[in-house]
Amino acid sequence: MPPVEALVDARRSIEARYRARTPESRALHERALQSLPGGESRTATWFAPYPTYIATGLGSTLTDVDGNALVDFTFNSTSVIHGHAHPEIVAAVQRRVAEGTAWNAPNAGQVELAEILCSRVPSLDQVRFCASGTEANMQAIKAARAFTDRDLIIKMDLAYHGTYEGVEIHQGTDGWGGPGAPVSRGVPSNALDNVLIAPFDDAEIVEWLLETHPGQVAAIVVNPAQTQGGLRAPSPGYLKALRDAADAHGTLLVFDEVITLRLARGGGQELFGVLPDLTAMGKIIGGGLPVGGFGGRAEVMEIFADRQPPVLPHAGTFNGNPATMAAGITAMRLLDAPAFELLAELGEALGRGLVEASQRAGVALEVTQIESVIGVDVPLAGASAGEIMELIVLELLNRGFKAASMMTVSTATVAEEIHALTEALTDVLRQLRPAIAEAAPAAVLTT
Repeated sequence: MPPVEALVDARRSIEARYRARTPESRALHERALQSLPGGESRTATWFAPYPTYIATGLGSTLTDVDGNALVDFTFNSTSVIHGHAHPEIVAAVQRRVAEGTAWNAPNAGQVELAEILCSRVPSLDQVRFCASGTEANMQAIKAARAFTDRDLIIKMDLAYHGTYEGVEIHQGTDGWGGPGAPVSRGVPSNALDNVLIAPFDDAEIVEWLLETHPGQVAAIVVNPAQTQGGLRAPSPGYLKALRDAADAHGTLLVFDEVITLRLARGGGQELFGVLPDLTAMGKIIGGGLPVGGFGGRAEVMEIFADRQPPVLPHAGTFNGNPATMAAGITAMRLLDAPAFELLAELGEALGRGLVEASQRAGVALEVTQIESVIGVDVPLAGASAGEIMELIVLELLNRGFKAASMMTVSTATVAEEIHALTEALTDVLRQLRPAIAEAAPAAVLTT
C-alpha cells in the first residue's frame, strides 16, 4: 500500500526542521557510514533521516553535538534510573578506574553488588555477572537446560530477550504449537527446533504446550510485564499459573527482568507476587555502565560453581568488571524506598499527562503505565500507526524532548519537565491531526 500523501507531506516538513537544527549530527552520520554499517552499532537508536548524536547527558537533560538541549524521557532505554552523570555514581567510578579497570581475578565489588541484589530480589540465592542483558538471558536459559537436561524452551510471541539467536523467534504461520519463525535473517533453521511460542498472558496455551511435549521443556521464559510490542501488565493469576505449570512439569520458570527490575525494590516478581527459578537482569544494576546479571535458586546456580572441571563453564573478560560494580553498588544504594516513591509519583504524573494531551488534541493514543514505565502507541493496525508514532517522536525531538514508544522517568526528573512534555505533545498532536485524520480517521477523537 502506498504511503498516505498527508503523512508524506508531514514527514517532509518535520524532517526539514530536524535537518535545519542538526547539521553536525548529519555530518557525523555521513562520516559514520564510511566505517560503520548503516552508520551505527545499535539498531534501536537509528531513525530517519539520521540519528541525533549526543555530546553530554547531565541529570534529565541531554545536549546534542549541535548544542540543542533535550529533556530525556528514555534514559537509555529505561536503564539510567538516576539520570545522567549522577555525581555519586560518577565519583564512585572515578575512584575505581583510577585504580585499574579489569584484571584476571575477582574483585570485592562483585561480592558487594551480588549481596545487594540477593537481599532485594526475593528469588535470588546466588548471582553471576556478565556484560549485557542479552548474555544474562542466554546464560539463564543455558542453566535451565543444563539443570533439567532438556532442550526445549517456551517463550512468548514478540518478547525480546536480547540479540541471541536462541530467542530471536516469533510465532510461525502454522499458529501456536507449529514451528516458529526467525525474527530476522541469520537465525539458523535448527534454532527453531528448540523453541515453542505462546502468546503473552495466555497460560492455557503454555499448559497445552507442556502437555504435548512431556518431559521436554527446560524453561518457560517470560517478561513479568510485556515490554515489546506495547507495554502490558499481566492479568491477575497469569504468572501464578505459569509458576504452577512449571512445577507440575518439572520445568524452570525464568523471568527476564532486564527492564522490569525497576518496577519495585524486588522487581516485577515482587510487584506481581510470583517467584521464578531464575532471573535475568541488566540495565539499572550497572549504574549506567554495560552490565548483565543472572541468578536464582542455589541448587540451580550451583551448576556454575567454579571447580575442576566446571559443570557449566561461564567465562567473560569483562564479567563483573570493577568499574561497573562500583557504579552498580552506588546506583542500587541510591534506589531506596523514597526513590521508588518518587519514581511512582513521577510515572503516574507522566502517564496521566500523556492521556490528557491526547484528549486535548483529539488524537487517540493508547497510554499504558506500570509504575515508572509508560508505553505509548497509536491504537491502529497497519503501517500508518507506526508512521504516525515516528512523526510524533521526531517532532517532539524538534521541540527539545527525547521521547519514544516506551518512556520512563528518573530520580532526576522534575514535575515541570513532565508538564512541558505534555504541553508540547498537545501541540504536536494538534499539528498532525489533519494528516492523521486523512491517514487514519479512527485515530481522531470526536468531541
